[in-house]
Amino acid sequence: MSTNAQIAADSNQIFEALTHGVAGDDDTAWDLLAPIAQRSNHAMYAVFCTIAEAAAFDAIQQQGAGNFVIEVEDVETGAEGSVDELPPGVRFATQFLTARANRDEDTAHALYLALHQNNPDELGIGLRALYEMAVVSLRSFIERKRAAEGRS
Repeated sequence: MSTNAQIAADSNQIFEALTHGVAGDDDTAWDLLAPIAQRSNHAMYAVFCTIAEAAAFDAIQQQGAGNFVIEVEDVETGAEGSVDELPPGVRFATQFLTARANRDEDTAHALYLALHQNNPDELGIGLRALYEMAVVSLRSFIERKRAAEGRS
């Protein structure tokens, strides 16, 4: 398969996985994502980038690129938290998503490389966190669009 054909096939498979995630079928979603992410470091990075784009899509549509911020709250107190208090994989996911949504490709890539080189066991956790953010964001987007159209 040519490189362009592989990219197109991977993109379709990632979006199919997100569709399953939105529908609540996480097992099928992960079955679709895993072979791509495990193929190579380059393919794994592409999965992260594509899922981050899906997670940020709604916010970018509403706010525009460059204005994206993720607020962190302490789950016990509700007080403002810090990304520095998050576990490494989750911290990476929030920072990576923010960088991608703000079109800061250099920072996004540097974050990925740092986690990949210094704490590769956290990549799976980071991917899961990013996936969860994308699913929640896409569900919210769909619900808002349906409500605007008078559907539920």
